[in-house]
Amino acid sequence: MNAFGKATLVFSAISAAALATAQTNGPTGLSARLGVQFARSNDSNLAFGVDYKLQKVQVNAGEQYPSYVGLSADYYGRSGYYNIPLAVTYNVRSSQLVFSAGVGVDIYRFGSYKSGFGGQLGVQYEIGQTNAANPLFVGAKYFLANESELSGLAVYIGYRF
Repeated sequence: MNAFGKATLVFSAISAAALATAQTNGPTGLSARLGVQFARSNDSNLAFGVDYKLQKVQVNAGEQYPSYVGLSADYYGRSGYYNIPLAVTYNVRSSQLVFSAGVGVDIYRFGSYKSGFGGQLGVQYEIGQTNAANPLFVGAKYFLANESELSGLAVYIGYRF
């Protein structure tokens, strides 16, 4: 099985696990997003991803700033190259903003199939009233890819399920 097939299998497994045991990020703990990523190579790429909140892992940055640990899986790229960052994230909420930082593995193709260490920093703004369920959000993530040409900023619109 090639690297793309393995990455697809891992991505599918994470998505299925998240759907099967979803807890709470929005009402179910799962969010999906779609957008564009601007790589350091000056290319723009289709980008999409999912996040899943690990409800059973308890962390807290105080009552004013609730926090949680999550899993993140993304894809961005175009013909000839792509990156699939899989990360464990730490997320902190402040009103309608959610800040995140994550580390994990990148499965990528940039000339040849490879994998390596990767990181990400992100922020999301939930659209709507602060005291209501806010399933729609806009966000940005900066990906620190193992292959520096694949690093870059992604902007998204997403939905919490």
